[in-house]
Parts: sequence; structure tokens; C-alpha cells
Amino acid sequence: SPATQEGWMGIYHQTKKIGYFHRRLVPNEQGYRWEEQSRMKLRMMETNQLVNTTVRAEIDTHYALQSFSFRLDSSGVVFEVTGKVVEEGTAGRTLTGQIVSAGNASPFSFPLRDPVYLPSTTQMMLRGASLQPGEERQYSIFNPLTTKTETISITAIGPETLTLKGQQLAVTKVAERFGGTTVHAWLDHEGKVVKEEASLGLVLLRENREDALGGGWEDSTPLDLVASAAIPVQQALPEPRALTHLQLKLIGPKDMPSFAFPPRQEMSGETITIVSEALANLTTYQLPQADPAFAPDLTDTPFVQSAHPRLRAQAEQILGAERDAVKAARLLLDWTYTTLSKEPSIGMPTALEALDSKKGDCNEHAVLYTALARAVGIPARVAAGVVYLEGAFYYHAWADVWLGQWVAIDPVLHQFPADATHVKFIQGGPEEHLALLKVIGQVGMEVITYQ
Repeated sequence: SPATQEGWMGIYHQTKKIGYFHRRLVPNEQGYRWEEQSRMKLRMMETNQLVNTTVRAEIDTHYALQSFSFRLDSSGVVFEVTGKVVEEGTAGRTLTGQIVSAGNASPFSFPLRDPVYLPSTTQMMLRGASLQPGEERQYSIFNPLTTKTETISITAIGPETLTLKGQQLAVTKVAERFGGTTVHAWLDHEGKVVKEEASLGLVLLRENREDALGGGWEDSTPLDLVASAAIPVQQALPEPRALTHLQLKLIGPKDMPSFAFPPRQEMSGETITIVSEALANLTTYQLPQADPAFAPDLTDTPFVQSAHPRLRAQAEQILGAERDAVKAARLLLDWTYTTLSKEPSIGMPTALEALDSKKGDCNEHAVLYTALARAVGIPARVAAGVVYLEGAFYYHAWADVWLGQWVAIDPVLHQFPADATHVKFIQGGPEEHLALLKVIGQVGMEVITYQ
């Protein structure tokens, strides 16, 4: 359609309104200008935070991405991504861009085989389509939040009757799967979205502009996202920070992946066994680690900017003349723990942002510690999963470093090594952590044994 199109939706956490979402499609000479804006009031660890996101993109007449800008502002902490699709002649097309955080621009670039879309614009491809139950469509998408390309699969589940604002609507329910997560959407007869259900109890409902902006949500206290995603266990774990052995039964879907990260964490069937590393078994070496096998865990990335001069200078200042790997890892842990104030944060943390702000939650602590370790030649990774606290397992991130073996180190809890209640689900920087949504909120746990 040549006319401008727009839509408004209210955002709810379970049944409590926490914000709104607005999208707009404006025709132009090249195709369309795509605009998105969301504003939410979220609560994490008893702290309220306003989170704003904006997307501005140029897309062609078939809704394929040409250029974009993305901005996430969480209580004053800003994360920005910009990029464009560049024609390379016979070499094909390339998506190039940069992540801007703490005044630093980190470039990225990767080739494209197929037209690429924003996740939300794939819904435009369904306008006017008559999807049959079981019918599946796949598109290549670029997710600005993770700066990754991946495939989205949209499968029609079937027709339903949906009650919205007291009215009954004939809709088609579809499942959108990407990044290891599933979003359910309900489309009206024109293919327009009426309702969406995402992970962590988030629900979007179609509303008019007045209702979407209203509702008094900015003055209310939202539900705590972290608490609502906790995994409770019936058996309490006494003195969890001192546990060195833990065995759990993981209850989840049949297609649940293996969470084995040996030797610390083994998995057999539904049983996970975690044994914390013994300090006596660590093997030290002189920095920097020169084995090329560890190159991926010493590499500068857009989120773990270990090669940046400010990070290198800070790491060297912390160590002074110390070049023993085990002692250096301890010095970096002590500095990170004592320097960063413990404040909840919502966003995509980078090491430079954490270094500049000197505050954050487990994510900022983990990425900064990992970057400092890599800067001085200690192979390091970001790990994420859950940790036990007061009757439940909660989302958490920490670091793994190589000291003759991979050792879990927790800069928030000041643990070297981390206790056995740290259950790892993934390893990788913040760009990988959205994959946790396919686990947290989808699994249960039972304690088998502990020591």
C-alpha cells in the first residue's frame, strides 16, 4: 500500500501493563522507511528502570533491509548500532556497521547470501497471506541487539478465536522461532498482529494510541523480571557459597540440549553434576599465554574490547610487575569486585562501558573482568546460567579463565573459584545471552545431592 501505516501495542508483563510499542511504515522513493519505538518500565532486583528502544531503517519494496540505526537507552546507559547493506559487485553484498558504546565505535562486517530483514519486518511478509496449519516460511534476519544474522522460522499453528477488549476476533496463530526462542503471534484476516507472547511472561496487545500510551504504567511498580524468571527448588541449600559439589535433576522439554562443560560440569540424561575446581590443581604460567590454541579466548570483540588502550592500561596498572597467571587472575578479580558498584542494569553491556561507569550487575562485572584478563594474556570467556540464592536459582553471569584448566571466577560474589551452585547454560559474550530465554522459564530443577 502506498499509504503510511502505523500500529500501537500495549506491553504487559503477565497481566500488568509496563509500557507501549509503536511501529510505522512510511513509503519513499526507494521503498519504505521503517520506524519502531518502545518504552517500558522494568524492575530488576527491586530497582525500577525505564528502557527505551528506537529503530530507524530504510527497507526496499519487498521489506529487505538497506540501512538502519538502533538505540537502547536504559536509565541513561546508551547502546547504539548502525549499519547498511553494501553492494560488492561480483563479490555479492555485505552488511557493515558499528557498535557505539562509551564513546567507542567497534566495527563489524559479514557477507550476505540472501536478502536480510529486521525481525519485526518479517511480519509484513505475511500481510495478505493465507497460511495453512503447518505451513512454514523462513527468512534471514539481522538482530541489532545481538549484531548477528540468523534464520527466523514462522510456522502457522491454525485458526483461533481471540477475545480482545471485549471483542471476539478470528485470528491465525503462528510461532516465530529464532535465536533459540519462540514468540507466538496472532494475526487478523489482513495479516496484522493482534497479540504477541514472548519469553519471561511478556505480552503485547494491539491498542489504539490513547490506550497504548495510557494506563498509568509509568507511575506503577512493575513485577520483578528476575524474580519471575527464577527457578525455585524445594530443598534449601545451606551455605551455598561454600558448596564444592552439587548434583541436580533438570526438568525440561524433550529436545533440551546438553549442558555439559567438562570437567567442572557434566551432564548425563537429566542429571547435571558440578564440581568446583580445587585451587591445588591449578597450573600457573608466565603471562602472556602464547599458545595459538587459545587465540579465540584472547580476541578483542565489540563487547569485550580487550585491545582498547584504556582497557590495556587499566589491566597493566592493576598487575604492575606481576606476570604469574594465577596471581594476576586474583588481582584482576579483587580490583573488579572492589571497583564496580553493584547496581542492576538492563541492556547490552560492554567492557568499556563498565570501565567508564564503574557500576553494573553480573553482566558488567563479567565482561569487564574477561576483557581485563584477555588484555594481559589470560585466556578468558564470559559464562552465563543461574546461581542459587535463598531457595531458587536466578540468572547470573561470571567468567571462566584458563589456569591449566578452565576455572569459574565470579567477580560479583568475589569467588575464586566460583561455588558449585553456578550452573552454566552457555558461554559467550552478551550477544549470546538471549539464547538463555530458551532455558530460563522453560526448565525446572530438583536438588539430588550437595556437599
